[in-house]
Amino acid sequence: MKEDIVILIPAYNPNSKIYELVQKLRENGFFKIVVVDDGSSKKDFFQSIEGSVTLLHHKSNLGKGRALKTGMAYCIEMYHNIIGIITVDADGQHKIEDVCRIYEAFKENSAGIILGSRNFRKTGIPVKSRIGNIACSKLLKYKIKVKIRDTQTGLRAIPFCLLESFKEIGGEHFEYETNVLIYCCKRNINIQELPIESIYIEKNRSSNYRPIRDSISILKQLYK
Repeated sequence: MKEDIVILIPAYNPNSKIYELVQKLRENGFFKIVVVDDGSSKKDFFQSIEGSVTLLHHKSNLGKGRALKTGMAYCIEMYHNIIGIITVDADGQHKIEDVCRIYEAFKENSAGIILGSRNFRKTGIPVKSRIGNIACSKLLKYKIKVKIRDTQTGLRAIPFCLLESFKEIGGEHFEYETNVLIYCCKRNINIQELPIESIYIEKNRSSNYRPIRDSISILKQLYK
């Protein structure tokens, strides 16, 4: 059993993929799983996992960034003998094999964060995912001279010692994940990228990412 890590899953109106994800995580030895219901109107699939995870709730939809920070605050309070957390998206985009690879790499080196990075040059990537990530990657490299291939990946390993500072970083929605990278770059916190595959179901229609509004918000953070 992988008792030294917590899996943190922010979720807003998830479908059956979250049940499948939790089952696969448990089958692979991940039993410390925290799911943050970010004010979902649909509760059916949360009920299906209730006995298998720690379930936290927002009364209203506050955004992915706030859900991640709620989960981090809970982990700081409740877990003290872990090396850190791995954040995983609820929509079934991440293969369990890649979660395990991130975990194994993190065990070897938990001094910085590890990103599960997708290859946006491959064919079959939805346009909204490809354009937003490539633009953010190029602007990040231009502004702070650091090249990160996948700035919006939701598969990330974060050391326990960084959770306190990470939960204070600004951003309530998808821009939060970019703000974390900027924070790390400015403070010389090591960022390691590990190539992963990504599963796009029905061209990623289940994603809550709004391609125009959220990309503009992220690019504004990078410009500042």
